[in-house]
Formats: sequence, C-alpha cells, structure tokens
Amino acid sequence: MMLSSAAPNKRATVPSVLALGLAQAPETLAYGLLALAPLGAAFGPQAMGLALASAVLANVVAALAGGGRVISAPRAAMALLCGAMVGVLVSHRGPAGALTLAHVLALLAGALAAAGALQMLFGLLRLGEIVKFTPHPVRLGLSSGVGLLLALHAVPVVLGQGFGTPLPGSLALASPGAIGVALAALVVLLGAEHLRRRGRRLLLPPALWALAAGTLVQLALYRLGGVPGPLVGVPALPPPWFLQAGGATASGPWLPPSLAMPLVLFSITVAVLGVLDTLLASSVVDGRLRQSGDASRALRAQGLAALVAGALCSMPVSASVQRSLALLDAAPGWKQGVLAYALALLAWLLLAPQALGWLPLSAIGAVLLAQGLQSVDPWLWRAPLAQVLSRPGTTPLDAAQRRLLAANWGVALAVAVSSLVLGLAAAVALGAAGAVLLFVRANMRPVVRSQHSGAVRRSLKYRGQRQVALLQAEGHRIVVLELQGALFFGTADALRVCLSRLPEATDTAVLDLCLVGEIDATGARILLETGEDWARRGKALVAAEWPPDDPRRRTIEAIAGAGGLPPLRFASDTDAALEAAEERLLLRTDQPTLVVQALTLGDTQLGEGLSAAELAALAAVLEPVQYLQGEPIFRAGDVADAMLVSLQGHIGVHLPGGLRRLASFAPGTMLGEMAVLEGGVRSADVVAETAVQALRLPLQALRRLEQQQPQLANRLHANIARHLATRLRVMTRELAVWTTRHAPTPLPGAFLPAGPPPDRIDGV
Repeated sequence: MMLSSAAPNKRATVPSVLALGLAQAPETLAYGLLALAPLGAAFGPQAMGLALASAVLANVVAALAGGGRVISAPRAAMALLCGAMVGVLVSHRGPAGALTLAHVLALLAGALAAAGALQMLFGLLRLGEIVKFTPHPVRLGLSSGVGLLLALHAVPVVLGQGFGTPLPGSLALASPGAIGVALAALVVLLGAEHLRRRGRRLLLPPALWALAAGTLVQLALYRLGGVPGPLVGVPALPPPWFLQAGGATASGPWLPPSLAMPLVLFSITVAVLGVLDTLLASSVVDGRLRQSGDASRALRAQGLAALVAGALCSMPVSASVQRSLALLDAAPGWKQGVLAYALALLAWLLLAPQALGWLPLSAIGAVLLAQGLQSVDPWLWRAPLAQVLSRPGTTPLDAAQRRLLAANWGVALAVAVSSLVLGLAAAVALGAAGAVLLFVRANMRPVVRSQHSGAVRRSLKYRGQRQVALLQAEGHRIVVLELQGALFFGTADALRVCLSRLPEATDTAVLDLCLVGEIDATGARILLETGEDWARRGKALVAAEWPPDDPRRRTIEAIAGAGGLPPLRFASDTDAALEAAEERLLLRTDQPTLVVQALTLGDTQLGEGLSAAELAALAAVLEPVQYLQGEPIFRAGDVADAMLVSLQGHIGVHLPGGLRRLASFAPGTMLGEMAVLEGGVRSADVVAETAVQALRLPLQALRRLEQQQPQLANRLHANIARHLATRLRVMTRELAVWTTRHAPTPLPGAFLPAGPPPDRIDGV
C-alpha cells in the first residue's frame, strides 16, 4: 500500500516538471544523435527531433497502458546498440546498391517494434522473473561496458567533432576551443554534483548548469572569434525539422536476406535490455512509493511504449531509473506526472527546437563523458587488489573467498571487455552465457556442506551420565550430513558416492536438507534408490527439515509412488532424527540403560555422589509428582518456585507457540533450576512428552537446606552447576551449527560488487 501523502499542489508541481523536461532534453538530444550518427551530420536535426518525439510518445503510451510512475526515454545502451545497427544498415551493399535513408529507417523501425513486441511477450508470459535472476557480475560488467563505450563515443565530440566520428581521426583534428568549452562544462558539472552530495539545494540539475556554463564559454569564444560554427549543435533546422527522411527505397526485397539475422539479434538484445531496465526501474520506483507493483504489467506497458516509439520514430527507448526518481522528487504526489513530463518534452519539441539546437556539442559530449566514466564500477579494479591486499581492520580473504572473487570479477571483466571489442549485442550474449555458467558453478559446489559424527553432534535430549558416555563411545555409528544447493542428477549422484564412502560401522545417516533449495525428478529417484539400498543392508537413511506439506518432499513422495520405490524416511527436523538414531543405538548397545521402571534418587544428576544419609535427607524435602502425556508441567511466565528431577518419562521444552523444541530431558535429569537459582519466572513451556514421574524440590526447601545442612546444599549446588555446564556446552554446539548454517562467510563488504548508485544506473 502506498504511503499517504498530502494532495499535490499542481501549481507548484507544473514548473518543476517543466524544468525537469528542460534539464533532461539535452541528454535526450545527445542520445538521438548517437543512435543515428551513421546517417551523417546532415541528419542531426531529424535525429534530435526523433529522440524527443520518441520520449513523448513512449511516456504517453506507457502512462495510458498502466506503466506507473516510470519514465521512458532514449538511453545510453540503447543508443549505442542502435548506432551499431544503423552502421550495419548504412554499409550494406546489395544487388540494387546501398539502402536509401527511408529504407534504413524503415528496417530500424521494424526491428525496434519487434523488440517492443518481444518485451510485451515477456510480460504476457510472466517471464520477467527469469531475467531478474541475472547474476550481479553480469549486470555490473554490462553497465561498466556501456559506460566505457559512452565515454569513448563522447571523446570525439569533446574534441570538436560530431557524434559517430572515429576516435583516431578526431585526435588529429582536435579543436582547442571545443576542448575549452568541454572543460568548462565538466568543471561546473563536477562542482555542482559535489555541492549536491553535500546537501546543497540546486535550482537546476548539475547537467543543466554544465550546459549553461558551456554555452556561455561558447558565446565568449565567439566574441573573440576563436570558435568555428560547427561546434554548436545543428542550428539549421529545416521545416518540418524532425520528419525529413526523404528518398525512396531501393528496388529489391524490403528485408535483404543477409540483414535478417543481424536485425533479429538486434531486436532480441534490445528486448532483453528493455526488460532489465523496466524491472529495475519499476522495483526502485515501487520501493520509493512503498508499494508493491505488478512487474508483468509494467513490462507490457513499457513494451507497448517501445513498440510505438520504435515504429513511428525509429528510436529505441527504455525505462530510466534516474529520470523516474527525478520525476518523483519533482512531483511526489502527482499520479499524472508521467503524462505531464511527456507534455513538457512536447513543449520543448514544438516551441524551442532552435534553442536546443544551439547547445554546444562539446559541452554535451563532456556531460556524456562524465556519465560514462561514472557508470564504470570501481569494483572492476578494486577486486584484483583485494586478492593481494587487505584493508586495515579486516580479515584476509581465504582460498574459497579468493576463488569466488576471481570468478565474479572474471565474468564482469569479460562482459565489459566484450562490450568494447565485440559490441553490446555480443556482450549481452556473453552475459547470458556467463549467467548460465555462474548458475551451473553455484550448483556444482559440493552438495555436502559439512559432516558430523554422532559423537560430536548429538540431539537436544539431555540424558544421564551412563547414556552420555555410551553415546560418546558409539556415536560414530551416526553421521549427520548437512546438504546445500539443489539436488539434481549431478549433485544427487555425488551425494550417493559420499554415502557409499562412509565407514561400514555407520548405522544411521541423517540428511539435513535445510539449505537444499530444490530437487528434480532425477535427484529424487537417486535419493529413493539410495534409501532402499541402505534399508536392505539394515541401515537407516533419514531426511530431515522438510515438513509433510513441503513441495520438495511431495516431489520425492510422488516419484516413489510412481516408480514403486519404498518411501524415504523423513523426520520433522534434524534434532528429532538424531534423537531417534540415539535411541536405536542405545537400545542396541546397552539394553539396561533404557529400562522403563523409575530411577532412584541416587541415579539422578541431582543425587549423584551423595551418601546414603545425604540421599535420605534430600528425599525428606522432595515431593513426588506425576504428569500425563501431553500435560503442561509449567508455562513461560510462571513463578519459578521449584525445580524438578525426572525419574521416569521424557520432558520437552518449547518456546511459547513454537513447534521446534529447545531441549528434551530423559529420566535422571533435572530442569527448572535456572529460574529457581535466579528467583525469577519460567522462560519456556515445559510439557510431558510421555507419562512422567518426577521429584519436586521447592525453593523454600532448598533455602532451608542451605541454612540447616550447608554441606549437603553445597553438594547439590555443585551437581546443579555441572548439569548447567553440560547444557551450556550442548547449546553452544547447537548455536554454532545454526550460525554457520544461516550466515555463511561472505566476501568482505568493501570488495563486493555493489553496482552504481541509483543516479548512475542509467549507464545501461
């Protein structure tokens, strides 16, 4: 649900939205020039007009189609992709010769419309969730590659040449005046951003201050006569200035066969980037508005917007995080802000094209250069340093962390470099391959995360000293395997091999499945066949941590029913599985330890080591009590006025309302002593798991013993202390297991690829 806010003051909001349109119009013009640069400088006015027109159309369509508060516009990655595709179309030579301008724009429009339709299909089929799982190193490499490409394409413009000019040629023709204009814009841009980061409120966005400074320097140089005319935008704007395609298509097929595959790959790449942009922008906007949006609906709306803008304007558009957040800041409570933004761009398109056309290209190039460099994530060069250096006060990386860091860095660098060498389309394809490799690598890690002997990891059942000693000696017959990842053919087969290599003396293997995210049919069948093999040899294979209604457990049960295999033995949790295994082990190794008759006081932890006289004195103050199975013994919050010593039956301890038990007490143990010693209240619920016979030691009786028989009281306190020490040791061991389970050691935060901040995300 969106947070409530006061009704927007539209009189105050409209100027803010108009100012936002003014501030972002130059960037839109620059991306238009970049996207259609291969068509030549003469097409510059039309390119700028098409860019603005596409932003207007896209935002109107998206707003009417339910796209929410997300702004669409031409963006760096899309402009670079489009420029590369236009270059391919312009250089094509068929039997009928080169393609005309109208033919190039028609083919481009068709490919962009197909990309928009494909994005809509992602929304209709709800496939956006798949794209969300693109690994962060892939997205980081792609955004950094886009930033580098944008910076390289901006350098010729900074040097006084037009968009699309090759970098080597522009170095030889560099204009000092253009460089001066660009430096002025760059200095003002960085200064304004520094002031904004320090909390200063600026009347205009930093980019607009930079363009204004560049324009002033441009005019000053004009006065001095040192700057030639081509350094301004393209002021000669023929009417109608953004619809002059001209010419007719060459004879021959509308879609030359040799261009079919490049155009298809271009459409797919644009669609994938559009889906990523839309999902990211929608997520950020929904988070800012404190609402839960429909990602599939956003994909459909933004896909329709891209289809219309591409078909009518031959210009690629996609959702923009930066522009969307800026609109939310300018019009926080105005739901029609996207439409108002589109009208603001339309006003500049119709009323002020000449003014926009006079902006210095070198100043625009400086802004794009800064944006490109800021989109390159510093993690790309910090990660190699992290392999050999450690920050002060941080723990050095271990071998596993170094391997993970190297793998993530390698994928990110490969995607970034491929953007520069092979182009963005190849980088997106390489990123998809990298995503698959990272997924496979994550699922090929050892399925057995840890292995524990039953002599080391025991259940939460507190037992008498004799049973504890037996479990210490024979606990190696029980093995707990903590699994992780997914169970499919490869990992389940690796688990089967691991189980086959356990010592022959192993009677029970407990599979802790808490960290297993999924299991497929092949993995389930391997697990069932292994369980059948263990049962045939008189051994127990027990799976734990999946309740009866868990879909993963139901998958195993369905495979067992369909294949005629014996069902796999399940326990509610690892503690319950361990307790059952311990009971079987104790029954097999020492039958007398599990007798059903009640113990004597001397067999209990409280009476351990006491003489006959001391036992008699203690028995005189104890009160016999009995509880039926399932009967509460005491509840959390009850006054702690006595402790219990169990003689027969089992007692369970649970948090209020919780199903997983904290501990279970076998005959001979004591409980409730902590609250008695503190004089407080009970901290948990205690329930009789079976019929229970016990002895109750009231707090007042313990105090009388302390006064009248201090030696006996000291012995009792010593026994209580030993019992508490044992319990503390068991709880510490269990806490260590849960801590390592839920908090695996991460990479140091300073070296994790954090990605660009929200105002730099638009590099993609």
